[in-house]
Amino acid sequence: MKGASANDDSIGEGYEIVELPSASCPTGYFWQILYTGTMSEGFNRRGDEYDVDFDDTSQFVAERWNDLKDSVVGELGAADRTVVTESRAWMDFATELRQKTVDKESSPAVKRLTSQLLPLTRTITTLISAFTKSILPHEARFDVLWGLIHLNLKLSYSSLDKLERTVGWLNRLRRVVELFNRCFAICEEINESRLAVIEVMDPMASILGDSVKYLRSYPSDKEATKAWPQLDSKINRRLSDLDATVKHLNDITTLSKANQERQVKHLAIRHAPVPEPEEHGRFPVQMLPVAKNPAFYGRQIELGKIDQYLNWRKDGNPALRTYTIYGRRGVGKTEIALHYAYSNPSEFEAIFWIRCETSVSLRQSFSDMAMALNLPGADRHGHHEENLMAVQKWLKLTRRRWLMIFDNAEKESILKQYWPVGANGAILITSRKYYNFMKDSQRRGETVKPFNDHQSWSLLMQLLGEDWKALDKEGRIKVSEEQAAKQFLSKLGGLALAIQQAAILVNNTEIGGDTIASTYELFKDNTRSLPPRQSGERSELIHSLDTLWNMTFNSLSRNGRDLLSVLSLLSPDAMLIDLFLPRKQSALDGKLAFCKQNPSLLDDKSQATLSSIITPPLALKNAIEELLKKSLIKQEGRILTVHRVVQEAMNFHSVQDLQASFDSAVALVYEAFPKQVHGFPLHKYWGMCQAYIPHGAHLSARFYDYTHPPTVSPLVGSSQLVDLLANCAWYLYEISDYDVCLRVINTAQTATKDTNSLQYAHLCNTAASAYYELNQIADCRANWEKALAIRESLLPEDDIERSDSYHNMGNLESASDNLDKAMEYFTRAVRVRRAKGDSAASQLALTYLCMGRVHYLRDEFQAASLLFAQSEALFVRTDGADTQFMAHVHHAYGNVEYEQKRFSSAKQNYNDCLKIALAGTAIHPITAAAYYSLGCVEFKLKHHDVARGYLDKARQIAELRSPARDDGTIARILWKIACVMEDDPAIGLYTNEAAQLRNRAEIARRTLTGRGEGEVLISIDKDGNADEGDEEDAYDALVPMYFR
Repeated sequence: MKGASANDDSIGEGYEIVELPSASCPTGYFWQILYTGTMSEGFNRRGDEYDVDFDDTSQFVAERWNDLKDSVVGELGAADRTVVTESRAWMDFATELRQKTVDKESSPAVKRLTSQLLPLTRTITTLISAFTKSILPHEARFDVLWGLIHLNLKLSYSSLDKLERTVGWLNRLRRVVELFNRCFAICEEINESRLAVIEVMDPMASILGDSVKYLRSYPSDKEATKAWPQLDSKINRRLSDLDATVKHLNDITTLSKANQERQVKHLAIRHAPVPEPEEHGRFPVQMLPVAKNPAFYGRQIELGKIDQYLNWRKDGNPALRTYTIYGRRGVGKTEIALHYAYSNPSEFEAIFWIRCETSVSLRQSFSDMAMALNLPGADRHGHHEENLMAVQKWLKLTRRRWLMIFDNAEKESILKQYWPVGANGAILITSRKYYNFMKDSQRRGETVKPFNDHQSWSLLMQLLGEDWKALDKEGRIKVSEEQAAKQFLSKLGGLALAIQQAAILVNNTEIGGDTIASTYELFKDNTRSLPPRQSGERSELIHSLDTLWNMTFNSLSRNGRDLLSVLSLLSPDAMLIDLFLPRKQSALDGKLAFCKQNPSLLDDKSQATLSSIITPPLALKNAIEELLKKSLIKQEGRILTVHRVVQEAMNFHSVQDLQASFDSAVALVYEAFPKQVHGFPLHKYWGMCQAYIPHGAHLSARFYDYTHPPTVSPLVGSSQLVDLLANCAWYLYEISDYDVCLRVINTAQTATKDTNSLQYAHLCNTAASAYYELNQIADCRANWEKALAIRESLLPEDDIERSDSYHNMGNLESASDNLDKAMEYFTRAVRVRRAKGDSAASQLALTYLCMGRVHYLRDEFQAASLLFAQSEALFVRTDGADTQFMAHVHHAYGNVEYEQKRFSSAKQNYNDCLKIALAGTAIHPITAAAYYSLGCVEFKLKHHDVARGYLDKARQIAELRSPARDDGTIARILWKIACVMEDDPAIGLYTNEAAQLRNRAEIARRTLTGRGEGEVLISIDKDGNADEGDEEDAYDALVPMYFR
């Protein structure tokens, strides 16, 4: 990958996310980022420009492989291209290896290392053979693959260190490919198997090509050793993605069967002789983002295919039907989905639109669903997981006919938990990726092709209006006009959005000319003079499209352009006009000064009065109206939206222009977003946070784009940007969105000028808090220690923020079993918090609770209970008896009683904990902890069925919170369920299931401990059995301290 990060919610404008699930990004999200500027010879197609036949993917896979190998070869030097393209086969490579192992001139070390590669020949040959058979009657050549392997070894033989590194990663590659070969052999879905093969071939060829370039660029051992970590990191990321590809193919085989089993189960529930579940909403329900497009053109064949598969009336269609609309940006995928929803030929009773760009937009969409269905407990502000659980339950049990449209699906990692596995309904996906997000072996799809010449012409005539349509019908359009129009259209790639914009240029003489021909001439002039993108070069098509948009941008008034320049940097969906109506008018300094209220409407603090900011000022109204008139934005009530293509095309005049626009966007969102102060939570302001977090996260991603290659002149971060991202990160931490939280913090730390400032300490503190709850103790320690060091150097001893760091370090040392050190830190925190009086009472209560946990870990149960009682008293007086912190207090009491084998009292406390948790945060980790603890109590009482019931509920919550991997909480629950099954008198019924669960738990435990999560060693007796106490401690250590 060249220059962009797939960790971000958006990418740089000089790059495109291609549809191929790939190992070119670091996180396993199955995307690849390719540069859209001048490409190496032989590779000009982007991933979303292919025509994928979802019913027979063989031709696409063959074409894709040819393009991929040409791309890798094209990036090599001329001499290396000659070497790798020489005709080679597996026999040549095998012979080369055998000769090296017996060559008298080879050292023993070289012979040893070379002999390790002998199995690689068989592994790669098996993969190639499977690939070749799967794409018949199409053909593909693989001599380049053998040539790349040969060249890597040839360049490595000059140095033992180089050879060891090359052999090492080739062996790691072999092991992953061996696993893939086994999965491929048992997968019955040939189309998905083919797609998976190309997902393996792509990163494998990329690694081989990158290694050749590395070996050529650093010929000396010293240079190669210094540069190796960078290549090693790349290889590790791609191998990690290969692991994910193996898992994905295996999941398609296994999960589709599991899905069918769940469907049968839920079908049985729906048809059981029980009362029909009560529906609290009013039907039909239609949750769509914008009004129907009256100018929608064509696509009847595509619409027909969609309905043919999604229609619940069609015999032979599965209960859960998935259809993917695939194609490049601007081709009209979203418009097709929207038109299908509005026409609703299958008469769905409930239609939901799900925005998939980020985890933030996904959560909000499901919360909106819960509200639209009026589900019990639905909450628009916060409690997203509870909303998700309620919606998933409704989807599985309802008898209503429903359709869900997942728009702009790109990242499998954030989408996984939102798929309604086992439900009965229809799912329509729009994506620039052909990836099988649902792992549904029966899914169908269609490539949305750009309009052909005839269709492009017809659409242009329709958009130009009735007069042009009449002239066309009567054959009275001038030859010069017709030729200019066709040449113009040829530059637009058949993209509906571009053709629409071309029609606007022709119809608006202020932008274009008086005729199509004169408009086209202006277009050509603008093409030659188009300024470069600040984020990198363009391909020929992108250059044409940017020219088209830039002509419209240049026609805007100064206010209109300044407004659009800011809108292009915010999240494209749901931009509230209120964002541009802050009370603090200084937030509008710079680009948005024209949005300020009349000075007569300001109070004595230069803030706008509440009554004045209800209505936008005239200048803002006019700017919005101008952008609406030129189809650059859309408006629904007080919400503005802008197409991503418009955002990408926004051409800033200079680096200074970009910086000023970015700073104005930051100032707006900073003013609107609630502020986190002195460690106090933001939960009272979650509603406001929810409204503006998409923009904060989007600005974080845009800053990353504009500070990394291929950006020519990077943005400069400001203190206000860092403060904004710090507030956003804290909110994301509070709602447990740790992944996005840590990405935002990473961006903020990049933007921070002083890494020894209190601002930087705050970022470290939030990062550590997230790592702590992820049980990643090493990363947690590094950040909390940094925060403490900064605060101790800059703040007085009695400062409340120093007490926060002492408290946090106490928790860290408790988790690391350094109990004396933990108590020292807690004591220092108590000293400060007591001195602060009532203002720090809640924080003091929390420290007492944590100190009590230290005594509990020392088996000092009486001392622990006394501290828990002090904590409880303070919490009741400051926050109330039913607040979230009280759930932790009751859980702590329960642990003390459990360890003393007072199971009745322990059960009562765990139930009190559960009652509070269910009322406020039904799928918070503390809720899962309460269910787990109740399961442990019932297990001790030999109530096996009851214990399994509680543990299954804990497992449901844990798997909902960690859908992509088995985390420590899941591993511990699986292990405990296996223990209950093995102890059950009806052991014969559960032997196999128990063994499978224990094995899965053990794999997860080993994986997690290998990453530094949990450090307890397990003793083994003479018969090879694990010590039960050590085993329990080992699994407990995988869970964050709060929830053990």
